[in-house]
Amino acid sequence: MANFRYFIGLIMMATAARSINGTMEDFFPDIKQNLTKITWAHAVNNQTYLDATLKNDINMIEADIVLGTLINGKTDPIPIMGHPPQNTSDLSLEGFLAQVQSFDSTSNSSKKGIKLDFKTIEVLEASKNIVRSVADKDDDLPIWINADILAGPVNASTKPVNASRFLDVAKSFPKSILSLGWTTAYDSNSNGSYESSQIQEMIDVIRSHNITQEITFPVRAGLAARSLEQLTNLTESIEKSTLTIWSSDGDNVSVEDLRLLISKIGLNRTYIDVPSDLLEQLRLDDLPNSSPSRSVVGAAVWMPVLLVLAGIFQSLSLI
Repeated sequence: MANFRYFIGLIMMATAARSINGTMEDFFPDIKQNLTKITWAHAVNNQTYLDATLKNDINMIEADIVLGTLINGKTDPIPIMGHPPQNTSDLSLEGFLAQVQSFDSTSNSSKKGIKLDFKTIEVLEASKNIVRSVADKDDDLPIWINADILAGPVNASTKPVNASRFLDVAKSFPKSILSLGWTTAYDSNSNGSYESSQIQEMIDVIRSHNITQEITFPVRAGLAARSLEQLTNLTESIEKSTLTIWSSDGDNVSVEDLRLLISKIGLNRTYIDVPSDLLEQLRLDDLPNSSPSRSVVGAAVWMPVLLVLAGIFQSLSLI
């Protein structure tokens, strides 16, 4: 019986390893463990753009949330869709979530996930119950909760969202993916990287808050390309973590170094959200040495074996 319990433990560990990105892979089965296949729509902050996005084949809808008022609506500030300094919108967070959820409930082939970019801690706290009401009803819908919670390269001056308060609220969404980033300052003439101290600060704040959700780290392409060792350390230190590589138009990006990083981390642990010209240069379909991480491969290979062995030991225990 002791041996049986041992093998059950192994099965549970393998299942946990296999669950990395399970929500995204289950929701978007066509990606086949290749997260770079996920496509994005950005700043879907008004009704017209949301209507158009729901009609196309984009996978993930990214939208910004601020405190403000609806056009011709109530005067009290509520969570609305918009990017600072905007403080009015024709679309509330509640309305946005309801429409995406309704669309997904009737769509068979073009379902959408959601990435919510909270610009201040105050709007996240005001949105807590709204997001929970949707997340609790729909276990399958991928909902990402995003904010830049730490100061990052290169001498970034933008004030990050308070990390401690953000992570405290984030625990209210146990099935959501947390997207935890750094503020950045970068342009076509910049050279820099994510410093080891910045990586360690992120690791420490996650561990100190006992975060159990899946985490993705949004990293700026030009900086990430020069941070192979640091970002490898990050993804190896935080279980169930991925990278989301993003870029702004005009950023200075070493394509070959970025390809090396993606190959190292793996296509099954790297989302790509960059301008079309950079995406084409990356030639992701021709990326060498890209394979699922050892934890995912191990679970897939050993799961049937462990189940058979567990059955044998259970039978022996009954003899």
